[in-house]
Amino acid sequence: MTTASGGGRIAEAGDDALLHAAALGDREAFEVVVHRYGPPLHRYARRLVANEADAADVVQATFIAAWRQLETFQGRSSLKTWLFSICSHKITDNYRVKRAQPIDDQLMEAIPAPQRNTDPFTAASNTAFLAALEAALAELPYRQRASWVLREIESMTFPEIGTALNTSPDAARGHHFRATATLRARLERWQ
Repeated sequence: MTTASGGGRIAEAGDDALLHAAALGDREAFEVVVHRYGPPLHRYARRLVANEADAADVVQATFIAAWRQLETFQGRSSLKTWLFSICSHKITDNYRVKRAQPIDDQLMEAIPAPQRNTDPFTAASNTAFLAALEAALAELPYRQRASWVLREIESMTFPEIGTALNTSPDAARGHHFRATATLRARLERWQ
């Protein structure tokens, strides 16, 4: 399907074409999948595990499992949802191996501020808010935190979140609702 001169075509291919090519052993197609979905999977994992090294391990384990399972993928969900589902399982495996630990202080730095303001009060308020948000997220139960991150940061739908977390769309909506209510109460000072 690809050659050195056709590499641009594979990079622009849709998920279904990439899955088909990768299932036939096309490593370049799978590499495109890794480059396409690696950053969102890393953002997701980073917000749910204790540190950067664990997040990288989870994402790597996700892609290894996906590569091994390509032939069994039945297409009942999108590639994105399938990868997030595998990632969720790998995060759960990570929790089984290690006790949950507080999230690293650097967690929220990856989220760009909507606009830069040179006002010191605003900068301090934003830093304090992000620290409070980070602390509140760390205290949420896993499924609530995962649902909130997938919805608010990764912009996934509730059916996609349900598939990724191996639960129903209504359960995903419920987890998100409870997470949002808890965060709203914990962050009332910034409302």
